[in-house]
Amino acid sequence: MTSEKLERSLINFQKAMDRFTEVIQEPESSIVMDATIQRFEFTYELMWKTLKIFLEDIHGIRTVSPRQVFKEAYSLSIVEQEEIFLEMIKSRNLLSHTYNEEQASDIYKKCPSYVSAMQNVYDQISAGR
Repeated sequence: MTSEKLERSLINFQKAMDRFTEVIQEPESSIVMDATIQRFEFTYELMWKTLKIFLEDIHGIRTVSPRQVFKEAYSLSIVEQEEIFLEMIKSRNLLSHTYNEEQASDIYKKCPSYVSAMQNVYDQISAGR
């Protein structure tokens, strides 16, 4: 049985992904790059927290960190490519501690693969609840 908390989290996660996908389709500019990175950050946060709730509600697995969430999800085959999620952790941490234009540009270029991986997580969670 799915909790209300998981349902609300899934709805918010889907909305964030829609916005993230939307900005990725815009022509590249400094404003679009900044918006894409910002949307990556909040979509990433919603993704790992939604996955955390899913692991606890559906599988009875308690986790406390994004890394632990992704490792558990990988072990359950909810996440297919663990590496990209560990890369997302690194990207998110780089962005939250300092703003470096070169790093931001590199992360911006990874965002299409990030949103694709996030969509796969959403699909897995939706199917597994």
